Parts: sequence; structure tokens; C-alpha cells
Amino acid sequence: MEIEVNKKEIVEALKNVEMKGKWASSSGLSSKSLGKYIYFQLEDNSLLLINSDESTTVIESISVESEDEGSFVLDIETLKKYLTKMNDTITFEIGDTIVMKSDGKRATMPVVIEHPFHGRIGRFISQWPNLSFEEELEEIPTVGSMALACAIQMTGEQLFDTLDACEIVNNGVYKIDYVEEDELSESKCVISSEEIISSYREEIEYLSSIGESSTVLFSGPLHRFFGKKDIINVFIGDDQPIIMISNKSALIRAPRLNI
Repeated sequence: MEIEVNKKEIVEALKNVEMKGKWASSSGLSSKSLGKYIYFQLEDNSLLLINSDESTTVIESISVESEDEGSFVLDIETLKKYLTKMNDTITFEIGDTIVMKSDGKRATMPVVIEHPFHGRIGRFISQWPNLSFEEELEEIPTVGSMALACAIQMTGEQLFDTLDACEIVNNGVYKIDYVEEDELSESKCVISSEEIISSYREEIEYLSSIGESSTVLFSGPLHRFFGKKDIINVFIGDDQPIIMISNKSALIRAPRLNI
């Protein structure tokens, strides 16, 4: 299997799916990334980069030149080190090992046998065709048994700036509260984070919305997965997983319960 990729595009995609940032755990906040391995799937001149742990799965697509199809898994830190040494156009030759070539440069790195969350990744890939980005919010997708109730379309900049401000509270747990339109008031979406004696909340001026009032708590730096210029469709339901979709990427994150 052979793939030709643009260095800048694959480096940016790796940064996104790595999702470095502040993650909440039972012992408090810690700076880490989503996972150390990346699952790659090649199909129809698109290379899907997928990362996952027990609560979150993210997927990003980049355009590539290839007539092949297949999948492989790499250690992200090793891959990043080799990528820094390559030029703008890189060819990957995938076999028992990975050979990277770029203007006379050549590097070889091992293939990881299997991603630790291979099952979750497989289930998410099977839903990928149903998670296509829609410029006009007209319906809420059906994903397994999830009871998704509303959709809010916002910019990556709105999501980033609001959650970045929420990080000041320093507990790593955030809330999205969507209130549907009624006879007395228009719909609204409030994103917040709070501790016993400190809090931050912001009513965002989103682009559009559909559906019923819903509230969900979550943790994790989800805003660092998207670009500020992206348009993002956010799907939530009461205590349901969050799904976020842009024109080239998507994520699913389990809700934070019993807070």
C-alpha cells in the first residue's frame, strides 16, 4: 500500500487527533493527550486519522493520492519525530514496516499490531457515512441507541473561546445547556463551568439550532480538536454522548455523570 501526503496537512491532522490539553480525572486535572496510537484507514483517496480511548473517539479526513485501500496503526510520537525531518511531499509505503520517503530522505518505522481501542474505532468508522456535515441544520442524526435531542451550529472560534474561558475555573468539567424557543423567548445556548466558589458561563451567539431543550456535562479539551474557522454541528441530549461534526472531522465523547 502506498500513499502520497502533504506534510503540512498530516502534521495538522495529527495535532488535532492527539488532542493535547487539560483532562479531568478522579485525581484532578492533568495535561495529557487522548492516546499514544493513531489508527489510519485509507479509502477513496481519503486518509482517515482516528484516535480513541474508553470515552472519546475522534476522526479526521485528509485528501491523499493513492489507488490503494487498507489500514495501519502507528505510534504518534515516533511518527511526529520522523515527519519533522521530511520535506513538503511525503510518500508512505506500508507493509510489514512503514517506509517514509521525501526528496531523497528515507525513514523506516515499525507498525503497531492493533490499536488498544480497535473495537470502538471500528464502531465509529461504521457510523462515519451517517456523520456527514450539513451546512443547513435540518435533522438530528440517529446513532445507535443515543437519544440525541437537539443540534447547535457554531463556529470553531466560538467553541474555542468559550471553553478556553471556562478552563480558568480549573475543574475541567463543562456544561452545555440548550433551551428551545417558546412563546416568550428565543432559543439560547449557555456553556459553563463551575466550582463551589468560582464559575464562568457564557451565552453564545450560535449560527442556528433545532430540537428540544437539553443539558449535558462533559470533560476534556474538545475545543482543541477543531480549527477556529471550522463550522461545527454539535448534537446533544440529556446526559447523552456529545457528537461534534465539521466538514472534515467528527468526535464522540461520553457524558460526565454523577457530578
